[in-house]
Amino acid sequence: MAMSSHTYDVFLSFRGEDTRKTFTSHLYNSLKKMKIRTFMDERELKKGKEIHPTLAKAIEESRVSIVVISKNYAFSAWCLNELKKIVECKNTKDHVIKPIFFEVTPSEVRDQKAMIGEALAKHKQNFSMEKVQEWRKALHQVANLAGWTTTDRNQSDLIEEIVKHINIQVKRVPVISIPEHLVGIDAHLSKIESHLDIENTNEVRMLGIYGPQGVGKSTLAKVFYYKHFSEFECWSFVECISERIKGKYDIVEVQKALLSEILGDSSLFACYNREEGAKMIEDVLSSKRVLLVLDDVDDIQQLEKLAGGFHWFGPGSRIIITTQKAKLLHNYKVHFTYEMKGMNPAEAVRLFSWHAFKRNEPEDQCSRELTNAIVTYTKGIPSVLVKLGTDLFSERMSYRQSEVDGENKQVGLKCTPAQNMPKEMFKQGRECNVETRRLGTSSEQILREHMEPLDMNVQEECFEVEREDDDFKHKQLETEEVYEEESEDLVTFPGSMALLFQASALIISVSLIFYFRQNNCILFQASAFIISVSLILIFYFRQNNCI
Repeated sequence: MAMSSHTYDVFLSFRGEDTRKTFTSHLYNSLKKMKIRTFMDERELKKGKEIHPTLAKAIEESRVSIVVISKNYAFSAWCLNELKKIVECKNTKDHVIKPIFFEVTPSEVRDQKAMIGEALAKHKQNFSMEKVQEWRKALHQVANLAGWTTTDRNQSDLIEEIVKHINIQVKRVPVISIPEHLVGIDAHLSKIESHLDIENTNEVRMLGIYGPQGVGKSTLAKVFYYKHFSEFECWSFVECISERIKGKYDIVEVQKALLSEILGDSSLFACYNREEGAKMIEDVLSSKRVLLVLDDVDDIQQLEKLAGGFHWFGPGSRIIITTQKAKLLHNYKVHFTYEMKGMNPAEAVRLFSWHAFKRNEPEDQCSRELTNAIVTYTKGIPSVLVKLGTDLFSERMSYRQSEVDGENKQVGLKCTPAQNMPKEMFKQGRECNVETRRLGTSSEQILREHMEPLDMNVQEECFEVEREDDDFKHKQLETEEVYEEESEDLVTFPGSMALLFQASALIISVSLIFYFRQNNCILFQASAFIISVSLILIFYFRQNNCI
């Protein structure tokens, strides 16, 4: 998932009479020196009440809008319409808003007090209530975003800080891998968004997402991170922590990676042990509103050295932890926990079908039977469904049924070990219909056999996952397995029983021959011999499935 291209890095929104020749002018020049593409309307007087199409286009084509809200900003209908357009872009696109409160406070803007309130009251005389309400909402939303205030700040130092932050913002877009086709993620995202409540900028909140491997914990965290990172002062997504620490990295290297992403420059820090690294993370982040994701944590010591406590982070920060261990989250006392379970059957069918058939449902009866069997066995684990679907699609099998000697046969199959699975499953299905006394290997057993070569721990994931729908098992497969067991009980014998049967047949035949010979009954001797041989042959062919 990548951000769209932009004509401008920054759009400057401001009230000309307040800041054009002072603060905004200096800010604009500093941004240009850093080669940050910035749009600033050069017109001294903005005529009319509606935003000019050129400005609307510039806002849409900018990555970031810096809104300099001054005392007289809200008196300008032009500025308010400009702000409304900026907020619309934020809500519908990947647009970022960074407010600067110039000689006003965020609370004055949020609650529309002092001169902001006076300006809106005045606008009621010339504009509809609906228009004024739209402006109120836009001001309130912007006031809740992370930004800067000029109160008790040296303007030169403040501009330097702003430019440094914007430079990181526009030059560094999060590079994270998110699956292109997501199924059922919106419901999960909505739930964790309600827990984290990013509009609350006063509290630090931690949320832990737990569940078995491959169930989608990291994907959910990535989707939230990518959607909301721009609303924070700084951010970092630290992936695969337990794997990295068990490999060539230790916790110090992970600390360095976190700090490097936050600061944007690895030369700004140096830590040589985990204690120094922990102290540096706390020093850097304690005054910032941070979005931090710690992915795949398996030891509480990892948390202690990467996110030692709520006091490590500035107000409004959000920390997300993904793990397979629910107890770890309980011991660490996170604010909220969220359990990820396997997908429900409908979602699982859609996900597998998309990767196997490039559509939301199976194509025909054969592919439907295959999909149902795979969905049943995998228990709705997204990573397994994606893997199997992708493997099946890589050498797409075309099923054509033709009537040959009254029997359906597969035509033109070119199968890898994993892709040979449908062929065997459909073959077994035909055997079930034709041979009422014998059922071949069950679908689940075939799936087990053909998933073994895959480069993933499929069976472990399948067994430990809990599905959202407990009545997930397809009754047809259950019936087939039971019938198979009963059928095999009817037609198979242990080795010792086979020997006993053969020995009994020989004894009976020899006894009969001896008896009839004693009584000179040659015809009966021949009959007894034939009967004994027949019994032995019948048993032999039955054992080898030739009957």
